[in-house]
Amino acid sequence: MNEGFAHLDLSQAAQYAVDSSLLPSLIETFAISLTKERTAIDALLSGDELAAVRMSLHSLKGFVPIFCEPVMAQEIIQLEALVRKDSLDSLRPRLSQLVEQLLALENDVKLWRSRFERDPHDPKLFPSV
Repeated sequence: MNEGFAHLDLSQAAQYAVDSSLLPSLIETFAISLTKERTAIDALLSGDELAAVRMSLHSLKGFVPIFCEPVMAQEIIQLEALVRKDSLDSLRPRLSQLVEQLLALENDVKLWRSRFERDPHDPKLFPSV
């Protein structure tokens, strides 16, 4: 995990970026996708569109584990599997909690980007690979 961030863990993302200079653009893309899927799930919680929730969880499962702590990644994987067999009503509490965690992850990403803008050479922002 990166110093000063509750949910953001860039150790795997750094491996995908290959070069630390590519990490900021990877994080930029991640931030856009994260916000899109979090807001979609949040909006869908008030309805009954199980298929749409499943699609958003599937998308999150594909990219969030690269940027977050293992516990959150596992929760996304478990919820994506459960939404295939359980009702949306039974999963609403866990999905609501996940939305809160995703928002906290978004805030970590915003903080990372802010710190990067102030000092793009801050070694605390870049995990060693």
